Amino acid sequence: MAADASWANILVMRNPDGSLDTFRPEETVALLADEQIDAIRPFAEELEIPADQLVFREGQTELDFLVVLRGGIEFSATDSFGKKNIPIVRLPERSFTGDLSFFTNTPLVGDGRTTGATRILRVRHSDFRRLLSAEPDLAAVILRAFVLRQGFKFRHGVGAVVLIGKASDPDILKLRTFLSRSDYPHNLIEPDAKDENGKPRFESFGIGIADLPVAVIQGKRVLRKPSVFELASELGFLEKLPSEHVYDLAIVGSGPAGLAAAVYGASEGLDTIAFDTFVPGGQAGSSSRIENHLGFPTGLSGQELASRATAQALIFGVRLVSPRPIDRITRTEEDFFELALRDGAKVLAKAVVLATGATYRTLDIPEYGRFVGRGIHHAATIIEAQLCAGEDIVIVGGGNSAGQAALFLSRTGSQVHLLVRQTNLDSTMSSYLVERLLASPKVRIYFEADLTALTGHEFLEKVEWRSADGRSWVKPIRNLFVMIGAVPNTEWLKDWIQLDSKGYIVTDHTPFLETSQAGVFAVGDVRAGSAKRVAAAVGEGSVVMQYVHNYLARVGSKERMRKPV
Repeated sequence: MAADASWANILVMRNPDGSLDTFRPEETVALLADEQIDAIRPFAEELEIPADQLVFREGQTELDFLVVLRGGIEFSATDSFGKKNIPIVRLPERSFTGDLSFFTNTPLVGDGRTTGATRILRVRHSDFRRLLSAEPDLAAVILRAFVLRQGFKFRHGVGAVVLIGKASDPDILKLRTFLSRSDYPHNLIEPDAKDENGKPRFESFGIGIADLPVAVIQGKRVLRKPSVFELASELGFLEKLPSEHVYDLAIVGSGPAGLAAAVYGASEGLDTIAFDTFVPGGQAGSSSRIENHLGFPTGLSGQELASRATAQALIFGVRLVSPRPIDRITRTEEDFFELALRDGAKVLAKAVVLATGATYRTLDIPEYGRFVGRGIHHAATIIEAQLCAGEDIVIVGGGNSAGQAALFLSRTGSQVHLLVRQTNLDSTMSSYLVERLLASPKVRIYFEADLTALTGHEFLEKVEWRSADGRSWVKPIRNLFVMIGAVPNTEWLKDWIQLDSKGYIVTDHTPFLETSQAGVFAVGDVRAGSAKRVAAAVGEGSVVMQYVHNYLARVGSKERMRKPV
């Protein structure tokens, strides 16, 4: 079969209803040319496999990379309820296996079986990155397919986790946000949903209303009231970390600054590990739209930016660890840094980059804390937009995040009320956003306005605000978005590293970006004096690598001097 064979005769990606998924099939199931296959042969062994042979098994990790020379491999998975087997993709001759889970080592969500007598090239998991490094043009084809296949899985819920609970439940919101920002497919079942017999659907899992919220994994494992950490553990996200291994570089925080440091560090040969308390992406990952980032003329969401940067880091060999917070960092007698995780694990590194970003600032008004997660939000993503469809919304804030959220939520909401403390937006928001907000009939801006009261029973029901001239408004509002900046996430560092009066990490040292602890650097929003913009954070994450390399060279030289010749 030629590499440009007609796609009309090839069974590729199947939608849940059995129809073909036509989203870029020529790249999603790419067919390799002869010279590309020949480039793979030095890294592979050639094998003959009988018909109907299982070559991949559900739950398997550390997968080998297979190229089909003759025959075919079909992947199938059970539906979200574990009741029926659904064919997902049939890989024909000249195609190859794999998606981004190849790099994350998350368990396979289905089985792969030969469709007939099949001949393959097998590149072992341990040799796959050598192949990508040696053949960059081929790597571009493979990695593009991996990214698109991951998107297919998310789009159609392949191997999806079933969440059962109210969409507005704060615990459900946390789980959905974690899965969405981890690019892991999931479906939500509301408690009042009925099956074909008119019974509550959750009863088929042997659970009751008191067990909610619930997560069901592949129709088999049922988690009652799970935390994000428990769900991540069940999905295979939490790998055992080597306690004796010494990484060249540990990065704490995986927002744009941390991911940039990870990509540049690993691409320059550093053995790199990066941690995040929740998921990679940081606050930028929750942005509905970023339109002024260099190189993206049509804009992109924070989730898209985070997903692409995460994939890039994984491809270069970064070990990404989440959701696993760091509790403390200490210097060992060997002049390494020991990072103690909250779950008890410990990791050693020669240098550390702190990119912990900031946490959302809150408002000091009665009842605020009670409604966080129950009507008060600090991010505007598709999940929150679904909760607000057809309703009035209040947004508090005068910066770019608030402006982007107002425009995004106005697409599905009835009316957006934007409360701004200043007399205008000229000094706090990009002009392109101001122009769009003023032109939007679905956005009303209240200048010199303050939120004064929140009321409701279990969830937020009513919001009150007033302006400087004494006018006040009371409206039935179920969703309030507070985007008034952030405070640095450094409380856990205050006894170990120099902070300024506002809690930001001081880097007024030589070399640039180094903290009061030699070998520990700070980049992005957490650093005192940083620009607090995505592009600036990415720039600092890349620039810091030259100083990390210089530090490692100095430490390495001292170590060599101490050793006997």
